[in-house]
Amino acid sequence: MKRTMLSPGRRSSGNRLGKPTAVAAIAVVMALTLAACGSDESAEDTAEATTAESTTAEATTAEDAPVAGGGEVVIAVAAEPVSMDAWRGFSDAGAPGFRNTVETLFTLDFNTRELQPVLGTAINVVDDTSVEVTLREGVTFHDGSVLDADAVVSNFNYVFAEENAFDLLDFVGAIQAEATGPNTVKLSTAEPDPLLPVKLTFVPISSAQQLNDSPDRYSTELIGTGPYIFDEWQRGIGISYSLYEDWWGFDAGMTDMSTPPFQTARYEFRSEDAVRASMVAAGEAQLAQFVSPDECAVLAAGADTKCETAPSVETIFIRMDTNGTLFSDKRVREALNLAVDSEGIATNLMGGSVVPSGQIVNSTAAGHSDALQPYPYDPEKAKALLQEAAADGVPVDVEVPLAVRDGVFAQSNEVVQAVSNMLNEVGFNTKIQVVDPEAFGKLALVNIKDIPEDRNLVFVHGHGQELLDFSISYGYYYSCDGILSAYCNEEAEALYQAALPLTGTERAAALAELNEFAYADHAMGYIGHQDLAYGLAANLVWTPTLDHRLLAIQMRQS
Repeated sequence: MKRTMLSPGRRSSGNRLGKPTAVAAIAVVMALTLAACGSDESAEDTAEATTAESTTAEATTAEDAPVAGGGEVVIAVAAEPVSMDAWRGFSDAGAPGFRNTVETLFTLDFNTRELQPVLGTAINVVDDTSVEVTLREGVTFHDGSVLDADAVVSNFNYVFAEENAFDLLDFVGAIQAEATGPNTVKLSTAEPDPLLPVKLTFVPISSAQQLNDSPDRYSTELIGTGPYIFDEWQRGIGISYSLYEDWWGFDAGMTDMSTPPFQTARYEFRSEDAVRASMVAAGEAQLAQFVSPDECAVLAAGADTKCETAPSVETIFIRMDTNGTLFSDKRVREALNLAVDSEGIATNLMGGSVVPSGQIVNSTAAGHSDALQPYPYDPEKAKALLQEAAADGVPVDVEVPLAVRDGVFAQSNEVVQAVSNMLNEVGFNTKIQVVDPEAFGKLALVNIKDIPEDRNLVFVHGHGQELLDFSISYGYYYSCDGILSAYCNEEAEALYQAALPLTGTERAAALAELNEFAYADHAMGYIGHQDLAYGLAANLVWTPTLDHRLLAIQMRQS
């Protein structure tokens, strides 16, 4: 068995306010899948990554110095969660601040493309379907229960239980867990999965005591091991958290303690990006998620405000019901793509914050293809294709519901209006629907086999590829069995299945071929890759990362 270590870091001399401890990283196991890495090493070779030991900073203050809170930070976010289920913390989009409370075994450093230790400290490749994880010792949940192998096994087996049918099961595939020791866990998949180590970054660990004794509270109360304790979810208003001064990460050097973190954090729900921006301008919030370029410019010019913009793994794309009477015809799908002026939307409507694209992943992901350019804007050809389809009996005048989730990205309502106008100009008959997160789930979280053939729904979507692999995106939105898929092509499916067990450059090339096939078949429409902007109070110190999580522990007041 090959062993790769991630050091948990020695405890400092009680110094929580000293310099940050360097946290050891692990090269992503199994040559991962990242095209930019250009690696074609075998899984066994990669698992021989060298050991990296963390170092502990010298104490600079009195032993056992307390963590002093830095007041309150208020964050205006775009969406309210459907529930407080801990598994939803795999993404910040519908789970604002969840990762303040519930942590994962590892996280992914997007700069180095390496796994970073969190609740796990080492990962061993057992075989092509299994890894063994060593857990960090001395960690307790906020309810006083202990993090150990049994607690982690309880989490995985609950979250991935077929009878619970949580969406995470479909997003990352089933992962089975078993304890191999008091602090070691074996995690397995039914089929070989080179992405298994990285998928562990998507599984938040919550209190097993809660799962065993009060499972009904799982959907209303977060109990984790993180730096903030969940306080309250006020439906329609916000979520509040308070600093957990006994967090293990302070002594392990998991955060910069040169200045104290905020004592409390409030995430307030505001679906309109202009309202979020105005809260920062008025001093009602220190951070506004996803503001428009115009709002960003206003805040940047303010005396007490500023704006931070950063690249992301997010893409705005267009999903069609391809099983129905309308979009099952490839000519109609092509007409839709030719009718949408992605360059005009990116430049004139979104102020250059979107880079037009012809694919759902950007260059950070394995399977990105340099050969794929945005579909050309050609409304005349779109009209001709629709007329040709109509002559063959395709009901091109049928009403097309054109939906978007409220607040899914800045200016989402304006974008869907622009898309609607462009489609109607070439002969489509669209009707806009702006839906809340719960309604979105009911419309979007449906596989093609269960979509009524007369629905003909078109969704303007946002998709983030934090696992940096096109196979995940394909599995969600294109696969015949995908949880969000309204598309199914057996030839594409064969390419997908052939690519899944591959690693390194071979995997990247196979996924790029699959990506190009979907492009040629007009499986989706694409607007572009997003740079995301945030409005900030001038005295808030915070830098967005590629996954754009809003973690209060990373925020400071200057």
